Order: sequence, then structure tokens, then C-alpha cells
Amino acid sequence: MTFEIQDYRDLVELLYKHPEWRAELRQLLLTEEVLTLPQVVRELAEAQKRTDEQLRILSQRVDELTEAQKRTDEQLRILSQRVDELTE
Repeated sequence: MTFEIQDYRDLVELLYKHPEWRAELRQLLLTEEVLTLPQVVRELAEAQKRTDEQLRILSQRVDELTEAQKRTDEQLRILSQRVDELTE
């Protein structure tokens, strides 16, 4: 018995009428790795969101440290100037 094009079309029509059969067919045709791929992609997307948030926070902290360093440099410059004035 050969599988004819009409058989294929009948199968497709049956799968549309019975969506629960599609899941079973997927299990038969696809590997476990392919079946779990949507979940893996969701997990990666969530991990990327967390990473992006951590990078945003880190960037903000670096900006704050940069500003603090500028203030420290200015204070050191003023102190150095006062020491020079006191030395004279």
C-alpha cells in the first residue's frame, strides 16, 4: 500500500479536526531536543532579561563611581592647593 497525495491531504485535514492528535504526532516525529526547544528558548529569553537588568544596574553604579571619583579628585586638588599655600 502506497501513501498517496490524497492520503496526505486527508491526514492534514484530520489533524486540523483533531488538534490533540498533533501533539501525539509531534512526539512520534520529533526528537526530545526539538520538543524541549520552546522551553529552552523561553528560559534563555528570561535569563537575557535578567542579564540586561543587571548590566543596567552595573552601568548605573559605574556612572555613580565615576562621579564620586571626580568629586574625590576635585577635593584632592583643593587639599593639595591648600597644602601648597600652607607650605609657602
